[in-house]
Amino acid sequence: MRDEIATAVFFVTRLVKKHDKLSKQKIEDFAEKLTTILFETYRSHWHADCPSKGQAFRCIRINNSQDKDPILERACAESNVDFSHLGLPKEMTIWVDPFEVCCRYGEKNHPFTIASFKGRWDEWELSQQVSCAVNRATLDYASGISSDEESCNKEPQIIPKVSNPKSIYQVENFKQSFQSWFHVSRKKNMADGRMGLLGNAYALHKNHKRQRPAAIYRVDSEKWTKYLNRHCSREDIQMMYKYRNGAQF
Repeated sequence: MRDEIATAVFFVTRLVKKHDKLSKQKIEDFAEKLTTILFETYRSHWHADCPSKGQAFRCIRINNSQDKDPILERACAESNVDFSHLGLPKEMTIWVDPFEVCCRYGEKNHPFTIASFKGRWDEWELSQQVSCAVNRATLDYASGISSDEESCNKEPQIIPKVSNPKSIYQVENFKQSFQSWFHVSRKKNMADGRMGLLGNAYALHKNHKRQRPAAIYRVDSEKWTKYLNRHCSREDIQMMYKYRNGAQF
């Protein structure tokens, strides 16, 4: 639960930091409160043996019907931060599930994986998921580009290959520009528009014109550290571990 919550908090704070309305100290105060609140809220609804259980409860959501998520609003109140200064998208959903953190921009777009903590790879290279997700939010809501149309300049990267041939996470090496997302196949038993990601195969859709990939990666302690050292500032690394270790459960 620590890794998943830390990832969610880190992702939200990167969005806030990009909006550039809050000071460094204010962002840290907000992040600390958000971390504590998420631990307190999710600890009784965390089912590692059945990740889909409690999925709707472990959801941070902003949309036209609910312009302020209760958890984010509480974190703002306890850290003395104006909610409007967070600069979050008008429509955004974050699911914090065992082994996986996912996000969706817009109510009708496909969800994508921010981080997956399940599965073992024999070769892989982490992509800059959080940074790309933040850029995606900017593109979706600043320029009006839909999630199926936007792109981002990225150099080709190696996508992990799973050692287990029967694994649902089988993917091949894939050269990409910004479209570093593997399309998640739909399921009939969607809950509130969100697919059962852990139970689905991450396979490339046969219709390439409609394909919207979502990148998948597993983070263990050593590789997560290497990723942070490579792609994040020292300040961000310190904040990430602070979120991960700052709350008890």
